[in-house]
Amino acid sequence: MIKMEKGFGIMTQLEILTTTPYNFSNNEANELIKKMEAMSLQEKIGQLFFLMHSDMYPKEIIEGMLTKVKPGGLMYRPTSEKTILAIKAFCEKELSIQPFFSANLESGANALLNDQSGYGSAMLLSATNDLDLVENAVNDVAKTAASTGINMTFSPVVDLQINPNNPVTGTRSFGDQVDQVAAMSAKCVDVFSDNDILPVVKHFPGDGVDDRDHHLLPSVNSLSLDEWHQSYGVVYRQLIEQEVPCIMAGHILLPAYDRSVTPTIADNDLRPATLSKSLLQGLLRGELNFNGLIITDASNMGGFNSFYPRSQAVVETINAGCDMLLFTKDLEEDYQSIYAAVAAGIISPTRLEEAVTRILGTKALLEKNKHPKQEGLTIEQQQQLKEQVADKGVTLVKNAIDFHRLDVEKDKKILLLPLGNELKASQQIEKTLVNEGFNVMTADSKDLQFGIEMMMSSSAKTIERYDVILYVLDYQGKSNQTTNRVEFGLPMGQFMPAMVKEIPTIMLSFGNPYHLLDAPRVPVYINAYSNQSEVVAATIEKLLGRSPFKGVSPVDAFCGRFDTKCY
Repeated sequence: MIKMEKGFGIMTQLEILTTTPYNFSNNEANELIKKMEAMSLQEKIGQLFFLMHSDMYPKEIIEGMLTKVKPGGLMYRPTSEKTILAIKAFCEKELSIQPFFSANLESGANALLNDQSGYGSAMLLSATNDLDLVENAVNDVAKTAASTGINMTFSPVVDLQINPNNPVTGTRSFGDQVDQVAAMSAKCVDVFSDNDILPVVKHFPGDGVDDRDHHLLPSVNSLSLDEWHQSYGVVYRQLIEQEVPCIMAGHILLPAYDRSVTPTIADNDLRPATLSKSLLQGLLRGELNFNGLIITDASNMGGFNSFYPRSQAVVETINAGCDMLLFTKDLEEDYQSIYAAVAAGIISPTRLEEAVTRILGTKALLEKNKHPKQEGLTIEQQQQLKEQVADKGVTLVKNAIDFHRLDVEKDKKILLLPLGNELKASQQIEKTLVNEGFNVMTADSKDLQFGIEMMMSSSAKTIERYDVILYVLDYQGKSNQTTNRVEFGLPMGQFMPAMVKEIPTIMLSFGNPYHLLDAPRVPVYINAYSNQSEVVAATIEKLLGRSPFKGVSPVDAFCGRFDTKCY
C-alpha cells in the first residue's frame, strides 16, 4: 500500500478514499485502487490534464487530443448542446475512463451554452439577500447544465471582494462580508451537488485583496495571518466541513502564512498557491484538513508562468500538491515535461499515485452520490425567475436628493452619457426611454467636440437644454485588464460629473459596483451588477417609479470613504 503525504502526516490510498469527502467503504476503496494498479503510466499521467474545448478548434483537433492524452477533464467554453453531446458520445466510445465534463457556471448556463442567458452575476444574486431565490436560480443553472452531461463546475467563486480596485473579482464575488459569502457559497455547493455536479470552489487562498489580476501576474493576498483566518479561512473551513470535493488553487501568494512557517524566507522565494507546497500541503491539507481534489487555475496565466521555465512549472505544480493541471500552452510539450519528470523520479511514484487516487476517487463520487433526475424549468419559468432575481437585486446605494422617479413631463430632456467597456445597457435604456416619451440626447464618449462644449459652454444654456443627466456605466469585469475604473474622457475629463449641483444627476452602474470612488459627489447612485437585458429592464422600471428598489448591497459601495457619502 503506497503512503501519501498529507500536510505534516502520512495517508495511504485507502485512508484517502475512506476519509471525507470520499467516505468510501474499504471494499469500494480497494476496487478503485485495483483499477489504478491496472492503469498504464501514460494513462495515469493523462489523468493529470484538464483540457479546454473551444469552438475555435476543429472537431478533429479535439478528438485527437482526447484519444492521444486521455485527459482527466475537459472544460467547455460556450458552445451548442449538440456539440457537447457529440463529444460525450465520442468519449464514451473511445475512452475507458471518462473525463470530468465541466464549465464555469458562475452565474448561469450561458458559460456553457451559447443560446442561454444567465442570472446576471454572483453579486446580483447576493444582492437579492434571498437564499431561497438564489437556490432556485442555481438549481435552474445546474439542471440545465446536467441535462447536457456536465458533471463539474468551476464555481462558486468564494473570494471576498475586499479591494474596490481589484480588476477581476468584482461582481463574480458574493461580496465583502464573510457571513454572506460563506452562506451563498454553501448554498451553491449544496445545490450543484444535489444535481450531480461537482463544485470546484475558487481561488485558494483568496482573490479580492490585491488591485492586480493574477491572469497577468502573480497577485498577493496581503492579509495578516489572523486577518486571513478570520475571513477567507472561515469560508474555506465551512466549505471543507460541508465536504466540498474540489478546490481550485489560484496564482495568488499568501506571504503571511509562508513567513509564519519560515520566518527567514526571502521575498523572492515566496510562491503562489499553485506552486507552493507550503500553502497546499501545510495550510490547505494540513491545517484546514482538506482531503479532496486540488486543481490549478488556468496554467497559461501570467501568474503561473512567472517563476520557472514552463517545462519546470508544470512539474513544480504537481509536486506542490495540485492534482490536475488546468489547460496547457502546448499539450505535447507539457505532457512530455511531466512524463519525463515521472520517469526521472522528479515526480515520485507516490505523488503520482496520490493525484490519480484523488482524481478517480472524485469521479467515483459522482456514481456514489447519484441523485434522481428531476424536470427542469420551462423557458417561461426560467424567464420569470431571471426577472425576479433582477427585480430583487438592483440596489439604490445613494439618494441625496430624494429622487423618486423619472417623470416624462418634469424630466423630459435627458442627457445620456454611456461610458464603459460595453454599450449593451445604454442602448437598451435609450430605446426604452424614447419609447416612454422622453427626449434623449445620447453623447458619444469619443466625441471630443461635444465633450469640450459641455465643459466650456454656458451653465445656464446647459441647464436649459437638459432636465436630467443620466450616466450609464457599463464596466464589466474581464480577465487580463489592469483596471476597471470609470474613464471620463481624454484629454480633459470632459464627461466628468461637473454639474451635480445644477442638474439632477443619476449614475447607474451595470458592472463595477465601486464607481462612487471616482464620482463621490453624484447624488443618486444605483448598482445593478450586470448588463443582462432582464437586469437593465428591471433598473428602468425602478427609474420610472414602477417598482421599488429592493437590493441590499453585498459590498461597501462607498469604498470606506466619507466623501463618497457626501453631496
